[in-house]
Amino acid sequence: MTTHFTAAYADGWAGAVVNPLTRAEAERRDADGIPYAVLLLAGGRPRVLVHVSWADAYVGVVVHGDDGRRTASLDLRRTPTGDLFLRERREWPDGDGPAAPRHATTWTLAGRREDLDQPAGDGGGSSRDWRDEQPPRVAPFPFGAWDELLKLAGLGRAAVTDAPDHDLPVVTAAEPPWHPPRPAAPRDLALLFTVGATVTFGVVDLVPAGSVRLTSGRLVAADPSSIGATPEPPYAVTVAPGTYPVTVSRVRSADRPDRPRVAAARLEVSDRPVVRWELALQDGQSVLDLGNGEFYGFGVDSGLASFADADLWRSLSERDHDGCDAWEDDWLEHGRVAGEQQFVVVEAGGMVAWPSGWGDGSYPTWIGYDDAGSVVCFVADMRL
Repeated sequence: MTTHFTAAYADGWAGAVVNPLTRAEAERRDADGIPYAVLLLAGGRPRVLVHVSWADAYVGVVVHGDDGRRTASLDLRRTPTGDLFLRERREWPDGDGPAAPRHATTWTLAGRREDLDQPAGDGGGSSRDWRDEQPPRVAPFPFGAWDELLKLAGLGRAAVTDAPDHDLPVVTAAEPPWHPPRPAAPRDLALLFTVGATVTFGVVDLVPAGSVRLTSGRLVAADPSSIGATPEPPYAVTVAPGTYPVTVSRVRSADRPDRPRVAAARLEVSDRPVVRWELALQDGQSVLDLGNGEFYGFGVDSGLASFADADLWRSLSERDHDGCDAWEDDWLEHGRVAGEQQFVVVEAGGMVAWPSGWGDGSYPTWIGYDDAGSVVCFVADMRL
């Protein structure tokens, strides 16, 4: 059986068609990577909403029941090869009320699946299950060929024609009612390394924090107390082996100028200008797996962060399986680092450690690139 839909184009849907578009206008947006929405009607009623933003490698599908409530949603991401993989599927079999049963399945691009069941919605317990499984994929498709998306959403065979006329309410709005999910973006990192700059928490000053010797060129950013306990892989992007200076950015607040907090730490590879920033990733991680505002970061449980070479990290872990004493002894011996100096160099320059901003949490590292695509620096952002 084939379900017949008619398509209306717009900025979006919010109980009414927001800023209608012609098919030609929507097709131009599709080609230019500008977000737009497609509303698929069955029997004159909205049943499926498709959100498209190729600039964000994103396609979203929302399925509505006869009563207008959501019954399913899909989050798809376009890979570098052009096909789309299903990052997340959410289902509300009885509609999306707060106490309604729900199920969510999330896949990573590398092939890891997580299932979350909430049989009583927000008001009950939940269960999770993980297993290795490649995500469902959709081949590249031209504008208007929505049938494979509809099939993936569980709607079977579908035929779609345009709906130049419909009886739905129409509104004009300055902003569309949706935005594509975008991972966390770096703040103005250059400002964090500008002496005297004013940021939210206070005024910036800089402290040269020695150098880190990267014998393998593979950088690890991590809580040094996790050595010997939690494996911490290096970042996938490498640099030439060598010794690289580290600068600690501190911020002094007006009410406590005697207690600066570390805002960021920068490992400098070259002195060329940074023209773009990318999130530092470990092998197996992809920004396509991230939801809106999310990032991959290193965890901190001791209030400390550090830069070190992967070879040193491994050797220290092998030397002390109960946690590394090297960083701790030096930290305690140089107690002033927790006050004014705000850093410590350990293992003869193999590691630099510093207090981690507000303390425990998760912190991203950003890689700065020059206009030739070469690495300029790594910046661990303490998110003050």
